[in-house]
Amino acid sequence: MKNSGFVTGAVPPIDPGGRIHLLFSLGDCADARAAVTAWAAQALALGRVATTVPNASADEVSRLVREARAGARVLIAGPRREAMAATAAARTAGVLPCEMTTYVTAADGVSLFCPHCATTQSVDAAPGAVVACGSCGLDLEIRPHLSGHHGTYLGAVA
Repeated sequence: MKNSGFVTGAVPPIDPGGRIHLLFSLGDCADARAAVTAWAAQALALGRVATTVPNASADEVSRLVREARAGARVLIAGPRREAMAATAAARTAGVLPCEMTTYVTAADGVSLFCPHCATTQSVDAAPGAVVACGSCGLDLEIRPHLSGHHGTYLGAVA
């Protein structure tokens, strides 16, 4: 399963090579629930195990990933901000990028890391925008560099 970042648009298919699929729906999002339902149906049609977790938190993602067997596939669906946090939690818990798919259902803002004061904040903006750091006040351009391991975009002093 290839993972080049966060997927938008049509719901991506599951990896048929996975034997176990952990399916996480984030937030109260109908599109995320629909994606998880579609993934579960695909897994069951292939005779695979599918565990669905509705309204999952990043902590739940981390805990279930740590308890999973090696080679399990992790599929996350939800709004971008929550999806970024859940993806970072899964990566920290040991999931490899090739074992994970993150499907973004809505672009609701991002988590932004300020390299000046080393804080992470949630902002209602997209890569390319300039926002003030809520901690140190510097103007930061949201760079397109996304850290999947930390679940944040990098801010550069504008």
